[in-house]
Amino acid sequence: MQAASLAGMRRCADSLRWNVVVVPPEKSRPDAIHDLLAAHKPVAGCVVDCSCGRRDLPPRLFGEVPVVYMHAEPTLYGGRGVRVGYDDAAIAEAAFRELSAGLPEAFAVVPFAWPTGRRGWSLRRERAFAALAAASGKPFSRLPWRNEAKELREARLARWLAALPHHTAIFAVGDLAAVETAAAARSCHRSIPRDLTLLGVDSNPVLCEASHPTLSSIQIDHELAGYLAAKAIGDVLATKNTKKHKGYVNSVSSVADKNSVNLLNPVKKTSIETRGAEILVKPLLAVRRESTGGFGRREPFVLEAMETIRREACEGLTVAKLAQRFRCSRPLFDLRFREAVGHSALKEILHVRLEKVFTLLSRTDTPIGAIADFCGFRSHIALHWLFKKRTGMSMGEWRKRNWHP
Repeated sequence: MQAASLAGMRRCADSLRWNVVVVPPEKSRPDAIHDLLAAHKPVAGCVVDCSCGRRDLPPRLFGEVPVVYMHAEPTLYGGRGVRVGYDDAAIAEAAFRELSAGLPEAFAVVPFAWPTGRRGWSLRRERAFAALAAASGKPFSRLPWRNEAKELREARLARWLAALPHHTAIFAVGDLAAVETAAAARSCHRSIPRDLTLLGVDSNPVLCEASHPTLSSIQIDHELAGYLAAKAIGDVLATKNTKKHKGYVNSVSSVADKNSVNLLNPVKKTSIETRGAEILVKPLLAVRRESTGGFGRREPFVLEAMETIRREACEGLTVAKLAQRFRCSRPLFDLRFREAVGHSALKEILHVRLEKVFTLLSRTDTPIGAIADFCGFRSHIALHWLFKKRTGMSMGEWRKRNWHP
């Protein structure tokens, strides 16, 4: 299980004084579930991590104990049980939007290199991205998926990259696929980002920062997924009017406690009570690094403007001030910027400011009332409105679910 997902579970549990026990996969065999539940009795519920392809813990093994599945395919166990996962269509949409800003001449997608039974999320991202690329009217290519040795895939990937048109924007459905693509591009002498741009998913700093060039990526909210998985147990319990529980988390995993039910803010009952309910977490934002410089973004004018925004967006920079530096009117500056990048200079400034807002909320104890000043917003109200529109929650709510020092 992702460390961030488990941290989200613990955050929910800690705030509600739940007891949490983590059981590793090797100790949570199907024939051991009954004994595990008895050992931790009473058990409020279990959250089962299916990210590694686990398919041997159907709801019937847990009896009357509520079970929530994380990262499970929609068809797993006939769709029974509550499932928490990621909105793959929204991830693909965010990737397409980010890659389109570089004004590519073509689009391409690289699938994940796992066996067929464990790549449903990859297929969903590929198909959603392919549909968006087709709607754009630009050429599109997809690396055919094959179950093959690593060496064969690397050679095939290099040949495929070598044949792509110049200024192709490539969506790798995960950071590992992006790292693999960057290495293959070097082997076939295709420059990133000069004639190919590349974007991954997950924004894993170890993978993205170590790559050459550094990899842009869609950031996934793993902590929120873990939080919602834990909260879903409480929502199920709330519908049963349960009052006293101990917690049990399996990695595989679970949660609960005597005070949990009355303290929860339940989600809509239909999303939890309905058999086979699915809770999908949308991506946070695109973290921009070197691999998405893009054709349009590499024009001297745009390079300088983008660097200025990256450096000064949180220091009161405005589009009018940028226009003055380039000695042109604001309408003309914004027109040239939009033609080169695909969106307005104001949108780019707000993107950089929000990146810092997320960082201050999740990694520091900076008072929420002071964050607007630190990030260049004119008022706390303006930031609150923009943040609520982007995330669907207040900054205080988001911090409770995502804070980690």
